[in-house]
Amino acid sequence: MKSIKKYVEQIEEEIEGAKDYAEKYVECKAADNIQSATRYKEMANDELKHAMYIHEWAVKKIEEISKIYTAPEGMMEVWEKAHKHYVEQVAWI
Repeated sequence: MKSIKKYVEQIEEEIEGAKDYAEKYVECKAADNIQSATRYKEMANDELKHAMYIHEWAVKKIEEISKIYTAPEGMMEVWEKAHKHYVEQVAWI
């Protein structure tokens, strides 16, 4: 279950990076600095892409583990909460 926790932490790091870049995108766009805004938008999208890849790996890992082991209820609650947060943050960005 440590691997799932690690995935959750990695997803959160990628989401935080995407949020930072998205905020810089807005600042540059407001300042009419289109070239920098475009780069920040690309960087935010790259971070989201990384988060998506890690999320996919986590889902696959949970499915594999579930075939041979019943995860503790607390662990699944942590995952469900992290998954909900992931979806909300991606929508916000």
